[in-house]
Amino acid sequence: MCWQDIRKVTNMDLSTLLEMVEFCLDNSYFCFRDKIYIQTFGTAMGSPVSPILADYVMEILLLNVINKLDFEIPLICKYVDDLLLSLPKDKIQQTLATFNAYNPHLQFTMEEEVDNKIPYLDTLVIRNPDQTLATQWYAKPIASGRLLNFHSFHPLSMKVNLAYIYIKRVKTLTTNQTPQELKQIIFKNLRLNDYPAALINRLVNQVQNSAEPPNNRTAAVFNNTQVQQGTQSATTPNSNTTNPPEAAVFRSLPYIPTLTPALTSVLKKDFPNVKIAQKSIQTTSQILKNVKDPVNPLQQYNVIYSIPCGNCDMSYIGLTTNQLKNRISGHRANINKYQKLVEGGITNTDVQLARLGEITALLEHTINYKHDFDLTQVKIIDKTFKPSALSVLEMCHIANTDKTVNRRTDVYGLSNTYSGILHTIKPSVTRRNNPLSDISNHTQTHRWDHLSDTHRHTILYES
Repeated sequence: MCWQDIRKVTNMDLSTLLEMVEFCLDNSYFCFRDKIYIQTFGTAMGSPVSPILADYVMEILLLNVINKLDFEIPLICKYVDDLLLSLPKDKIQQTLATFNAYNPHLQFTMEEEVDNKIPYLDTLVIRNPDQTLATQWYAKPIASGRLLNFHSFHPLSMKVNLAYIYIKRVKTLTTNQTPQELKQIIFKNLRLNDYPAALINRLVNQVQNSAEPPNNRTAAVFNNTQVQQGTQSATTPNSNTTNPPEAAVFRSLPYIPTLTPALTSVLKKDFPNVKIAQKSIQTTSQILKNVKDPVNPLQQYNVIYSIPCGNCDMSYIGLTTNQLKNRISGHRANINKYQKLVEGGITNTDVQLARLGEITALLEHTINYKHDFDLTQVKIIDKTFKPSALSVLEMCHIANTDKTVNRRTDVYGLSNTYSGILHTIKPSVTRRNNPLSDISNHTQTHRWDHLSDTHRHTILYES
């Protein structure tokens, strides 16, 4: 990409753009054991710009290093920072030294072919006696062979598609084995993950016949159990319809066997432009301990919180999309305003107090009963990554809390559909990993040229 290409998408001048990029790269912070650190070199892991810059750096490195070599490299394959090179036998160490001399922060290790074979990513490259190349699907010796288990808590369509893509990948990356040999490899790995033999056979036949992934209306019998994939094929629009098709809208639903596929099917009939993704409600984050420093509760956002009354057993439930400390500051400012009005001699019948009580149910309870809410005892009872889900989540908690000062009108927008679910989960409503949060949070064969026998295939890895 050159500056002319960048100008097509922005009117920003080059100096300003470079200043912004430099600012993003030089201001990466992280927290460790309650201390804030600034990253002094490199790009931050997880940053959207990091893989792009890594690719640019490798392209520049290759151009510079290749120009310094006194011989031609007939084969170069690059994937991010992994390189597959074909080099003269007496030039291997020179090439490695040239790569490592480019920059002290960019150091490579090297692996040479053994028995005319060398692994590259998930492919084993094989040099044949006639100097042509063959490939095989490859897994490291330490690989566990673990895929998404067939009995895992995921939609059937997800597991079937995963198996189909795995079979297709093994077949595509292998050029020197018979269909029967490939089938043995596929069966070994999929049976290790409890996929039924009948399903594996059907998918292998579909891949061999160059069929598309199993369609969504297919029913099959595996282990004497009939399973129906839960989505429908697209319907043909009425030829008399003149309105343009609506843009696709993507939403997600928690995966609950039987219920979610049925609900998805109903929704597709009434809202054909809505694409539903089924997500698991049991994730590894609920099992594995988070090793990152915990975020101070007052610095968290998109949360549902509860504030207890200091004079009775009632509580106030609210939401905030900003940091919780900012919302608490707002409550404290309103309470201070009320106290100043009272100190000025204004009574409960005054219009100013009445208007102040309309701001929140917390203020209304404070004014009517002369009670004080303990803002230091605020507690987060739920949170979500989607701000749009907060209002429904708040109504669910208000409806499921017996002693709350919130107004009856605060739950008028809650659908009756939630009534039975809320009644069922009421005893566990205050758990941190709350089921309520799931109600709203709504992945060829190649032709190779002949290579000289004086070349050995070498792979370089950035360390």
